[in-house]
Amino acid sequence: MSLQYLSCEQCRKRYSTHQTLFDTLYSFQKHELEHCPVCGRSCELRLSLDFQLGSGDSDFKVVSAFLPERLDSWLGENEEEVTLYPFLVLLERTSDSKQFCWMPYWHVTGSEARYGQHAICLEYPQFESLMTQACEKSEAKVRELSVV
Repeated sequence: MSLQYLSCEQCRKRYSTHQTLFDTLYSFQKHELEHCPVCGRSCELRLSLDFQLGSGDSDFKVVSAFLPERLDSWLGENEEEVTLYPFLVLLERTSDSKQFCWMPYWHVTGSEARYGQHAICLEYPQFESLMTQACEKSEAKVRELSVV
């Protein structure tokens, strides 16, 4: 379960986004966040996430959100188009400024976004380590193929 809200650092006020989490992240990655109704400044997107299994609830500032340049779609049940929206969301925990990479995803069928229940959230160094390993492996394969 998550709670999302906009926070104005100038006024110190919080505002509900009045959107689903999918719509909020989609707008955020397009740089379309609302401005503070009191002072007009840009608001920060904040999330309160519950990761279960002892990791506890945490409040995060959303630093960045990304979608792939190309989204995959296919025909699902009843010949209805299904599109996968895999987000990469960079978070900063408000209590200690530690950074995390959260990867929620939605399957959108028609106009309904269905949340992917197995979203992962890794500390930034863990994510960076995985990405470095993947890039090194890809580069090694390219070198291997060019030798042949």
